[in-house]
Amino acid sequence: PQEIADMKVLWLCNCPLSDSDEGGTGTWLGALARGLLHSDTVDLGIIAFGPVKQFTRRNYRHMPQWLVPANVSLDRNGLPPTALVQAMSEAIREFSPDLVHIWGTEGFWGLLSARGLVSYPSLLEIQGLKGQIAKVFFGGLTRPERLSCIGIKELLKRRTLQADRRSFVHWGLREEEIIRGHRFVDVQSLWVAAHIKAINPGARLFPVNLVLRQPFYDAEGWESPIHPTIFCTAASSIPYKGLHVAIRALCLLKKRIPNVRLRIAGLHQRPGFRQDGYMRWINRMIRQLHLADTIDWLGPLNAENICLELKRAGVVIIPTFIENCCTAMQEAMYIGTPLVVSYAGGIPSLGKDEESCLFFPPGDVAMCAYQLERVLTDNGLAERLSRAAREIAIERNKQETIINQQITVYRQVLATETALT
Repeated sequence: PQEIADMKVLWLCNCPLSDSDEGGTGTWLGALARGLLHSDTVDLGIIAFGPVKQFTRRNYRHMPQWLVPANVSLDRNGLPPTALVQAMSEAIREFSPDLVHIWGTEGFWGLLSARGLVSYPSLLEIQGLKGQIAKVFFGGLTRPERLSCIGIKELLKRRTLQADRRSFVHWGLREEEIIRGHRFVDVQSLWVAAHIKAINPGARLFPVNLVLRQPFYDAEGWESPIHPTIFCTAASSIPYKGLHVAIRALCLLKKRIPNVRLRIAGLHQRPGFRQDGYMRWINRMIRQLHLADTIDWLGPLNAENICLELKRAGVVIIPTFIENCCTAMQEAMYIGTPLVVSYAGGIPSLGKDEESCLFFPPGDVAMCAYQLERVLTDNGLAERLSRAAREIAIERNKQETIINQQITVYRQVLATETALT
């Protein structure tokens, strides 16, 4: 049958669409959005957080796009001020979508539809679950270690790790309201599916995959490097991402592989008082362990530079304590760089232990170091893991397949809504 053109879909998401590629979170959104725009099937509009002081229309090329102030404060009901909600409602009515696609439960977007403030059919996408993250927020840090993460910045802003965790616990209640308030949910891993069903047994789940950024599709595959280099990337400096686990594993590994290096991507090191207490504690630990000359802080990397790092690395480490569906792991698998990853959250949905990656229990420094050593000292194992991972990723992350899959989900949601009405 001929494709139905001009399905209007409005995204409510955390990242606006632009031509920049600065890394960080939500990198897959732009790749999927451009694929949908080029499909000639979906007319896309976006409302997203952005660097504005008031609600502003700022189109991306010919696509309607509205920006919400990124630092907007929320009322006790979890929503922004009434005037902003009304402005967003007017923009939604102006765009008049067939379907609203809500990206994530971490913000207030899902409350708009769960509470009937968005009257159009809605599809909820799960990106992370703050209620579950709260359970491992401290990443295994002891109480003295958590206290050591309190510095002048934390005291002035009253934003300690303990306070941040409490905010995750509090939002977990809003998160459950959002999940209960949606009939249709996109899920990217079995772990997410399990938690959605636990909260909303009647929800209809749609398994989906992630489109990667174009440089990963264009890059050549991994080849075994000469030097023992570990690559680690984390979108944020938060204990549950496990950066301290990677550094402690490096300390053990250096005793057995003296010339090993750890290269860390992401905006972690900041000048002066801008540095948060967790990273100050990390830096003190690095000095105490005499590792300063063994670690390279790369800063934020775009997709092309991540590809270069992946190609020259001997192994990638992902030491997180919780994850929905790890983009960094999928990028590494597509290049074919061998992976040592924690067995956490939705990560087991992406790879299989001893076949396409090596797992270790979250926070287990000794096992992490051991798995890294195996990859760095056994070329046969590294190449076998590389081939299997790349084979999986090339099939799983096909652009055209994922874009068509998302369009099919949109159609199924609209068909079900039409049948119900």
